[in-house]
Amino acid sequence: MAQAYVMGIWESALSASGPIIKELSKSGAFDKASSANKAKGKKPEKDVSVKEKPKRKGPPEALPTSHEEWAQYDVPDEVIEACKQEAIKGAGINNKTIPKPGLTYHYMDLLVSFLRDIGYNHLALPILAMMDFITRDILKSRALNTLVHLKSVEVCIELNMPTAALYHENLAGEPAIDEDELAKSREEMEVLKEKQLQVVKEEIRSKMNIDKEDGIELRAIDKLKVEKLKKNTVSGKTEASHLGKPLGKVEIRDVWTETAHALIKQGVYQPAREMLNEAHKNAQCFGDKETEARILYIFGLLSYHEAQFAQAINFCHEAQMTLEGDEMFWFDTAWLMIDATAADKSNRECHREARKMLIHALNVYTEVASERPNKESLTGYILARLEARLGSIQVKIALETYPTEADLVKPKVNEALISACTKMANGANKLLDLGYLRESVTIRTEHGGILWKLAQAYPDKDTKHSYYMQAMHIFRKAVHIAEEICENVQTLMPLQELRNHCLPVQRELVDAKLAMSDCMLDILRVYIDEERDKQLQEMRKGSVEKVLEEMISQSPDLSQEERDWIDLTKCIGEDVMSEVKSAHNLCNGIPNLKARALYNIGKALRLLAVHKNPNAPSLWELDEMNMLKMEEALLTEGETEEETDDTMDTTSKTYIKYSTAITTAKTQLENSHKYFLDASEILTQALNLALQHQFKDIAGLAALEIAECFGQFDPATTSMHLALYQSCQSAIYMEDLLMRAQQDPTCSQQAALLHQRALLLENDTTTNLSIGTMMKTINKKLEADWQALRRLVVLPNHLDIIRELPGDFNIVVMQHSPDKKYLYGAILDKPKTVPAAPEVSKKPDKKNMVPPLQSVTKARVVRIETSSRSISKLVEKFKAHKHEVMLLLLKAEYQRTAIAQRQKMLANLDDNSRKESEEPAEENTELEEDIENMEDDFKKLTGAMETYLKPISQQFYMAFRPATVTSQNTATIPEGKKDKKDLGPPEPVTETLIIMADPNLLEMPLEALSSFQSDTVVSLTRDFSLQMLYHRNYQDSQGEESNKKPAAKDDKNKPPSRIPGLRDASKKQAKFIPLDRNLPPNCHGVDTNNFRFMVDVNSDCAETEQDKPEELFNSLMNRYSQQFTTRWLGIMGSEYVPSVGEWELYLTESTSFLFYGMERFMDYIPPSKLVTLNIPECLMTFLFDMANTSQSFLTQSKRDVKKNASILTLEKPVETAALISLTGVKTIFTNQWHCALVENGTKLMDLMKDLLERGHTAGETARYLFVPFRRKPDDEDEEPVNDQPPENGGKDGETENGSQVEDKPEPEPESEAEPEPERGWYNMVCYGLPNLIVVQV
Repeated sequence: MAQAYVMGIWESALSASGPIIKELSKSGAFDKASSANKAKGKKPEKDVSVKEKPKRKGPPEALPTSHEEWAQYDVPDEVIEACKQEAIKGAGINNKTIPKPGLTYHYMDLLVSFLRDIGYNHLALPILAMMDFITRDILKSRALNTLVHLKSVEVCIELNMPTAALYHENLAGEPAIDEDELAKSREEMEVLKEKQLQVVKEEIRSKMNIDKEDGIELRAIDKLKVEKLKKNTVSGKTEASHLGKPLGKVEIRDVWTETAHALIKQGVYQPAREMLNEAHKNAQCFGDKETEARILYIFGLLSYHEAQFAQAINFCHEAQMTLEGDEMFWFDTAWLMIDATAADKSNRECHREARKMLIHALNVYTEVASERPNKESLTGYILARLEARLGSIQVKIALETYPTEADLVKPKVNEALISACTKMANGANKLLDLGYLRESVTIRTEHGGILWKLAQAYPDKDTKHSYYMQAMHIFRKAVHIAEEICENVQTLMPLQELRNHCLPVQRELVDAKLAMSDCMLDILRVYIDEERDKQLQEMRKGSVEKVLEEMISQSPDLSQEERDWIDLTKCIGEDVMSEVKSAHNLCNGIPNLKARALYNIGKALRLLAVHKNPNAPSLWELDEMNMLKMEEALLTEGETEEETDDTMDTTSKTYIKYSTAITTAKTQLENSHKYFLDASEILTQALNLALQHQFKDIAGLAALEIAECFGQFDPATTSMHLALYQSCQSAIYMEDLLMRAQQDPTCSQQAALLHQRALLLENDTTTNLSIGTMMKTINKKLEADWQALRRLVVLPNHLDIIRELPGDFNIVVMQHSPDKKYLYGAILDKPKTVPAAPEVSKKPDKKNMVPPLQSVTKARVVRIETSSRSISKLVEKFKAHKHEVMLLLLKAEYQRTAIAQRQKMLANLDDNSRKESEEPAEENTELEEDIENMEDDFKKLTGAMETYLKPISQQFYMAFRPATVTSQNTATIPEGKKDKKDLGPPEPVTETLIIMADPNLLEMPLEALSSFQSDTVVSLTRDFSLQMLYHRNYQDSQGEESNKKPAAKDDKNKPPSRIPGLRDASKKQAKFIPLDRNLPPNCHGVDTNNFRFMVDVNSDCAETEQDKPEELFNSLMNRYSQQFTTRWLGIMGSEYVPSVGEWELYLTESTSFLFYGMERFMDYIPPSKLVTLNIPECLMTFLFDMANTSQSFLTQSKRDVKKNASILTLEKPVETAALISLTGVKTIFTNQWHCALVENGTKLMDLMKDLLERGHTAGETARYLFVPFRRKPDDEDEEPVNDQPPENGGKDGETENGSQVEDKPEPEPESEAEPEPERGWYNMVCYGLPNLIVVQV
């Protein structure tokens, strides 16, 4: 009704202005008015005269007819001038018709807020246009007009009108305080102070009755008046009206306050802070308690958005002390305090403290509700919101304490979750009774999600069905309420006007429908699995058993729950398709919701295709079926065919029965194939849309569903989609690590932008801020300035990026499904062309004819069934083993230190005293037994890992086993060279293998799998995903292009390095012995002159230690000083302890970085600092860490106490490798568990010998770490420093891969007996590119 009155005002004003506009245009009044303004020399105001008006359709007095026109409607100047004329009388919009424009603006603002709260956002556009007219031409307030445009931006974004939102952003201009308004505000404050000073002065003069000429007394008066003035201004003891705050006058402090609130919601913080500071000073000066309390609350909101949670709580406390008695204000401040407490992840008890605050607030408001029964609706709303929030917090506490799915079945956890669900249900019902429908829908959706999680956790079928039905009941109620809201909103306007934009209530309805459809799809999957199990059981029964069951079977007596389950699953497929299609039709112009809807449609079609298939799903059993066919062929080979067609009676009942069954099965199979085709097409659309907008979660799930559609029938397509799914999951995992590393937005600009983006996306379904200008600016800034964000991008052409990788890369993918129910394995391989055998029937025209080429691929896929419990137990066993290794090494370190100190003490005694003090030497059998037990435990764990991955590793073994060398294809060889002597020895087949696994599998020593122990595997590395590998290789190639000779001119303009000693090291270049090492194809060179290192920076090594890192590293430097290490620079602990800035400096200005020291690498440089680095030039990092001494363990323990659990998890090996990868590093060598100093020293010397001296690639070096017995002895290396690559044919360097391979001196001892694998072999692994070689530039 109120909005209709505003529309009536518009209609009357515009219709009345039409005749007046025509008269004014005839008399030329508009030209006179414009010339008069120019003659007076007035400057144009900073509002309408500066903006660009949209093109107008129709006459000036035409009323907008659509929401798009209202969103960009600007009152024409002719209408404004006509409303000022006397002839319009009371029909125009002017000072006479609106005598109190401030009060009118206030109530229109309230109307806009109410319309937005109940979902009628589109009806607020004409009101905002009226507010723009009033503030611009009646109130003539630039600040208030800017506030109106900011609110118009919010409404346009909520309605998905980006063009209109941009229009209002341009009108609002840069958010800042106007200088004139600021000067006026401060002038008013000074005038008020002068008046107060004058009053104080007169009061004191009258009381003291002093002489004006007495200077001493005057100074005393001045002191007293200043003190009293301070008390008055600070405490706000000014006259206050008992009627409350006046609404007719526009106060600049109120405008600044509301503008700051609007800016904070849009993600603009610094201008909001400036406005709040000025408004707070003004409110304190004038004693405006209500505005001051409002400002303090918004200060708390700003602190919450900046992750200053303690400061936000303090502001809320101060606001509550400033203003008392307002229930809604106290609720807002208490809600913000609860949000700030729950969001403070540095506090491990954050959710429990938030629960205490909620309980206290519930008790307080319960008393208030009993004391103020006339405010039952308001207090009821507050109590319902608090009770529902208490249930939500209780759920988070339970899931944090018991994170695994198996824990949800425990009675204690189940009871806590059911109690939380009861609170949420009570709150939702109360809100529904009070008329707060939208809040009720949100709570019910969350409630249904908890019940769905419980249903997934329970293995018992009856309990699972019960929870599924409860969840569906809650979801359907939420969808029903959301549909009712949406229908009420849409019935007021024609549907054609609402098609071009999307209402918030419409998006909330789509979100509720999609949440319910997710649950329905899970129910459909469970129903299909149960039906398939029944079908398989029925197929296993014999004919006699079936006949007996038919004879003795009785009609089943079903319980009520079983009947409800049957009713639910009877048409579950059709129901879910109906809901998802409805959701897809409602999400106009919202790519996120549209991609989710398309994914759900595709998943539903795939499940229906599986359900329609008459046989058991065979998409992942193709290899087994082929083996069965081969066995049948072998069994039937040589047998005579029997004539069965003549003996079959076509009129028999058996024949008719089987023919009918076959026809039905064929029809079902055809329908199943149609469903599969439709599912793959729709899922491809969802995948493309998700990759285009970087919705990695949807893209990954869609890729997995496409892989499920193809199975083993198209291994190349399936394997590529599995790799895409893994890339999306890896990007989500790394993004989560990045957000956990950047929890404090004050530590860096990257952290501030990430936090700001997360807040903008927090409630994107309602606000739709993801399409705003601020979100686009943030994303552009993040991707332009930091490697971490560029590495998280999953390219839309991901299915084709393998073509751009080197051809010798063999990539193995191992990835779990989201629910850990399946484990997928795949081999990615680019098709290789080999000569095909010539056809016998055709005679070649030429003797040396080359036959056509045929493609050969190693692509394979396999899927095995598993469970989240089994993989969790296996990972926990490995983690426990790593912890036991650390304790054992620490125990050995303590014993070694004690023995060394005792020997040192005995060395100072004479011989007689030494004999008396010496005890009989006894072997430390206990420690040796512990070490042997640890080795046995490692073998058992690797055996358990082998068993878990056996179905997948068998496929890998078949792909990478040594191929039997046959005679070469004689069709391609001339007749004169077909003698075996002329053919020469066959070239050895070598494989460059890259393992890509999910984070759970990366916790294990995957390199110890038996399928990777083949002699053909000469290079073995691991990585997180194919997309990450592509980023490493692609950016590396870019870096090579930038390092070519034309780019050398830019080096002169670079600032000098800040590393001390670099200039002196550059002078040593003349002492180098040149290294003649050419790069093999598809390899990248690493300059040995730019190595940087940090060695034992805290000097934690004991004096009695024999394998001191500094001494060992100095010996390494001396050994390779002539060709490699002369220009290596770094810091050792004996010099000084480097700062964090020096760590960043040495990482940034290096091509390779080496850390050799104690404890964890991430303890020396914080994760928040590491992820902000852009170091794509740092091609390799070597982390020889995870070693313990008694001193380093004590120091590390003191540091870990001060860290929260989130930061400690980031310092683990897999997480460390992921964070380093985000900085741009190409290859990372790191340990997986703790080790002794002697192990690190041995690996350092061996690794550097392979890299520097022998010139192996990074992958080959890593391979020799896993199989050190295959490394050539030192006496077989002739001139190892000056080795030539295999490409230089005819030289001595070629004999390494030529005659030496032909003689094969190594395989003989290997064939006799290979040593058993040891735990230390698989500790250090290599992440990233395997094709890096150390060269001299």
